[in-house]
Amino acid sequence: MKKILFAVLERGQETDALYSSIIDSGYNGTLIKTQSLKHVLNNDSFKAVLSLSQIAEDTHEAGQNATIFVIVDEEKLPTLRAMIREHTSNFDKIHGAMFVLPIEDFEGSF
Repeated sequence: MKKILFAVLERGQETDALYSSIIDSGYNGTLIKTQSLKHVLNNDSFKAVLSLSQIAEDTHEAGQNATIFVIVDEEKLPTLRAMIREHTSNFDKIHGAMFVLPIEDFEGSF
């Protein structure tokens, strides 16, 4: 059975190293650069419409996150989760979270 792992992590050099490790271990997924909602709402320059180009900038400033999702076979999931825990020091060194959902139906080449 396929599962989908979501991880939202602070962006930074340590996070980049984690992504490289994930790729080197044969996993593939999608990364979306995101921004903390709290950071956006506390920003004095907040505008009613967010600029996607500002969110997508290649920056490691505070409040900048990345959301990754990886479709993975159930038996490979523990290794991927352990890798994320190790690189984040159980989310102490790199703040964030991860969760897994079952995939009821899947077609494609991930």
